Amino acid sequence: MAKKIALISFCTPTFNNSGAASALPYHLALGAKDGGRCDIEIWTYNLNNVDKAGIKKAEEELGAVIHLLPVPAWYRWMFKLHLSILRVFLHFPLLAYFRLDKAAVRTVNEYNPDIVWIYGEELAGLAACFPESDRIVTMPDSESLYYHRVLATDFMTLRLSQVLRYGLAYWQYRSMDRQKSIDGVRYHFVGEADTAFYKGINPASDAVFLRHPHYAWRPRTISFNKPRIRILFAGRYDIFCQHGSDDLLRAIMSAEELRSSYEITFLGRGWERWCDRLRQARWTVNHIIFAPDYIEEIQRHDIQINAIDLGTGTKGKVLDALANGLLAFGTPLALENIDVDNGKSCIVYHTAAEAVGILKEIAAGSARYEAIAEAGRKAVLGPSHDNVMVAKQLFRF
Repeated sequence: MAKKIALISFCTPTFNNSGAASALPYHLALGAKDGGRCDIEIWTYNLNNVDKAGIKKAEEELGAVIHLLPVPAWYRWMFKLHLSILRVFLHFPLLAYFRLDKAAVRTVNEYNPDIVWIYGEELAGLAACFPESDRIVTMPDSESLYYHRVLATDFMTLRLSQVLRYGLAYWQYRSMDRQKSIDGVRYHFVGEADTAFYKGINPASDAVFLRHPHYAWRPRTISFNKPRIRILFAGRYDIFCQHGSDDLLRAIMSAEELRSSYEITFLGRGWERWCDRLRQARWTVNHIIFAPDYIEEIQRHDIQINAIDLGTGTKGKVLDALANGLLAFGTPLALENIDVDNGKSCIVYHTAAEAVGILKEIAAGSARYEAIAEAGRKAVLGPSHDNVMVAKQLFRF
């Protein structure tokens, strides 16, 4: 008999992230549906502002009814009146103060779900509204761990204002994790360290790590381009990769012998300064702000470099690269929580000098690294990152 799942989410699930991390619940719900073991209805605050057409599309693709939850008036007015600074006086993060009104609780209970599935760690406390159902909270990352890592990072704590800001956020999320944890609720993470950190706060909790499912992919023949191998930097130039990318690109630019062997493409916003610098140094460079067909675009390239030195959980763009046959080349944080092994199915580097040395090896002979890219694709397209298999484990089908 099919299980009935009621999903309660701060965002409306969408195939790709739209205004929030909205793709993970979509693909887990799709995996549960494709596994043929559930019916699902969705209650969402729609904080990612998906329009009516997008909501209808998600309903059709997931075979689900989507109910819109009212956003609290205090939340709307806080931003209209530019009062968000008041959050510094709160014990928990802002979204942790969202509540379900009696009408919403009643409609969920009338659906009579076997499982109440809550998406977003700030909404974890809503599990207390449904003591009669099995309850799962997909966090999916640990914000407590994120701010813990930030506070341990030199370049993010150069000013007292940064320490105070990130210290407050760490205290709020850690307080929430400690006080909103409920016995009998399963807490689901897509990061192994995230899970361990949460269990360190709540040793008796049922916290589980399941690998992040891959999203879209298409078949392709893996053969690096000639005469220049194509390197891709995918994603915005932001705090998660700025420091690491600056170090790496300075080292690459100084290795003039690589210039005739590679061309570099930046896909995302904020890379203008590096485009100018590399062009001035006579590198072949492309900059794409937005790709209408993301998969088609990334498959034009051979190697994706992710110089991530801040973050938690699983990096979706790295999964996309692996699934679509690119050689994933990145820092330990970029590849964490993905079922790949350094030197066998991906390349992990620790310093910019080490990365440049590997790029020289690839330029001298790419066959070994094409095989690593093939192994990476095989690993990510296997069962550990398959949305049906992950959904079976998550919902205990």
